[in-house]
Amino acid sequence: MALIQINVPDDVKARADAAFARNGITTPAAMKMMVTQVANENRTPFDGIFSSNGARELSEDMRRDMVYAEAQEYGLIPDDSTDARTIPGDVLAELGLTAEEVGQ
Repeated sequence: MALIQINVPDDVKARADAAFARNGITTPAAMKMMVTQVANENRTPFDGIFSSNGARELSEDMRRDMVYAEAQEYGLIPDDSTDARTIPGDVLAELGLTAEEVGQ
């Protein structure tokens, strides 16, 4: 059996726990259900989300935010940093990315 672990801010986990509890399930149970459904159906809730008008901009924003979160996770950007719109060049270099790749 495989183990999948993620790190999220405490407040995000607490809010997710509360939302899932309203349906009588735990967050780990919900994650297991989602991963199982994705595997069984060979599609994700995100399939096609980036193919509509304005999707390129949304995709670039999402990619930038994901890179930013990854940089925070690796300790390259402090968690209390406030401007998520700009990722420093040295951080991008550490992650092997260019500013253009993340929409900067």
